[in-house]
Amino acid sequence: MYLSEIVIENFRIFGAAERGQHLRLNLRPGLNVLVGENDAGKSAIVDAIRHVLWTTSMEYHRLTEDDFHITGSQRATILTIQCIFRGLSRQESARFLEWISVDGGKPCLYITLRANRLDENAAATSRRHNIATTVRAGKKGEGLAIEGEIRSFLRTTYLRPLRDAEAELSAGRGSRLSQILQAHPSFSAQGVSDYDEDAPSSKPSTLVGIMRQAEHLIQENPVIRETKHGLNEQYLRAFSIGRDALQGEIGVARRAELRHILEKLDLWLSPKEATDLRIQRGLGVNNVLFMATELLLLGGDGQSALPLLLIEEPEAHLHPQMQLRLMDFLEERASGNGSSPIQILVTTHSPNLASTVDLKSVAVIHDGRAYSLAPEFTKLEPSDYRFLQRFLDVTKANLLFAKGVMIVEGDAESILLPTLAKLVGRSFSEHGVSIVNVGSRGLFRYARIFQRKDKQVVPIQVACVADRDMVPDTADYVTSGGKEPGHTSNGISEHIQKLREGDGGGVRTFISPKWTLEYDLAYCGLAFSMHVAIQLAKKAKSSGYLSDEDKCKVIRGAAQTFRTWQKEGLAREEIAARIYEPIYKRQASKAEAAQFLAERLEASRFSVDGMRLKLPSYLVEAIDYVTG
Repeated sequence: MYLSEIVIENFRIFGAAERGQHLRLNLRPGLNVLVGENDAGKSAIVDAIRHVLWTTSMEYHRLTEDDFHITGSQRATILTIQCIFRGLSRQESARFLEWISVDGGKPCLYITLRANRLDENAAATSRRHNIATTVRAGKKGEGLAIEGEIRSFLRTTYLRPLRDAEAELSAGRGSRLSQILQAHPSFSAQGVSDYDEDAPSSKPSTLVGIMRQAEHLIQENPVIRETKHGLNEQYLRAFSIGRDALQGEIGVARRAELRHILEKLDLWLSPKEATDLRIQRGLGVNNVLFMATELLLLGGDGQSALPLLLIEEPEAHLHPQMQLRLMDFLEERASGNGSSPIQILVTTHSPNLASTVDLKSVAVIHDGRAYSLAPEFTKLEPSDYRFLQRFLDVTKANLLFAKGVMIVEGDAESILLPTLAKLVGRSFSEHGVSIVNVGSRGLFRYARIFQRKDKQVVPIQVACVADRDMVPDTADYVTSGGKEPGHTSNGISEHIQKLREGDGGGVRTFISPKWTLEYDLAYCGLAFSMHVAIQLAKKAKSSGYLSDEDKCKVIRGAAQTFRTWQKEGLAREEIAARIYEPIYKRQASKAEAAQFLAERLEASRFSVDGMRLKLPSYLVEAIDYVTG
């Protein structure tokens, strides 16, 4: 069986259902990845599951007043968390027979935690704290209580963020390693002694048997026997009265049981060379060892715990390549390749992890709301999922963590727009905006991630910045193509409408007024700066490195050419076309031109209002939209 759905009301960031502030999150049987910014609700979801199901580590945790949702100055008095399990096998249906419900003709298990804050006076007189909690089955939480042995089958395995893996795997009373080993089916027979006291030279095979033999050998050790004899005869005999003789024994402190033996065990990574001494290993590899050890309890037949693994921030202390290896491993275990499948719920802040996992397994958590990216919820087409699986890299995956997203068609926009945003007083970094460069195609394949089939609207502003790509008549060097669909008003309207056909929800398209980014910047108010930047890029492409002297020569030449155009009385359309010509003819790199322009603008003394007046309005509007 697997956790199919979790419904949370009035728990921490999640509010009341009647105000539409509760959470209803659908999960898949295999791997599920929750992404989003800090304080969005990811950890609250994991903690909610832990409160309902408990964990295999037997950690003690209880609800406090701080767990109840606050609206304004009022704290909720009742919170509920419901976990819904589906896909029960025949064996599981039999195990939970008294607690299961029927949904759509199939058995399912509803488990509802309900917590009430009690009156302060009643709490002081009758309870240690003022929260009463019940956990019951049934669709409305009206069924039998979940307690006793049945609860032990529902415990989930939980790996906290920033865990101290070395401490968890060290010997000690109640150590996590001893708990894992004792719960593992392979150790069940190790608690029985097979040591034959009548044949002390025999070799026992169980851990308790080996310890019994060790106890016997210690007792029979000549030094131990001699020391014990001396203690008893030379000292304790002198304190004996009558028949009440005092006799000392030297041996193991107590007769060791399996638990005591396991608590003496450490787990560590072996050194790179077999002959080397044990050394201190890094946090990252110890984390991997700990996660692998926890997985020992999951995925096997006849397991004693729920095959559900909760991991918060598995990327902690891991370098990018190790993160990818970890995610590959988790996907493999979730799919059940070579073993029984397990369900895994991961929370992460890592674009590296988010870019590698199947997008269908991802849910974006934003401001207490969950937006699953599974096909039944988004407007992504099957071909979009295939496309994004190939091209959603680490850089582009930043869009899953942003407050606003700007999707652009090329390197030039990607380089230049963050600078422009800063100069118009709307810094992308300050406003949590990610800029995503998708190349010449695929604007709406990425934008559709944020468009829903359901009635939800993802509260993330997404701006798609597109070139109009209608070649002006002044660009006489364009000899073929590019001038479609024509310059008639109907043709322009249809072209713009086509570019905006994917708008909806929080997605809006902002289209250049004329042709391309560089042409429009030159046309609207940055003609000279754009001209200098393109000439610098042209020189850099032909000669490589530019010295300060080379740059000065290029700038002087560009200024002279620009003054000539002005003296000739050229219209701004024609000047803009001449400025853009080297890029069109591939004599200069668009990316390098953008870099040179960004440097010039950052060094300029334009005011915020002055810069806004010099930029094409579509860029200003797009920047204001994603940062608004």
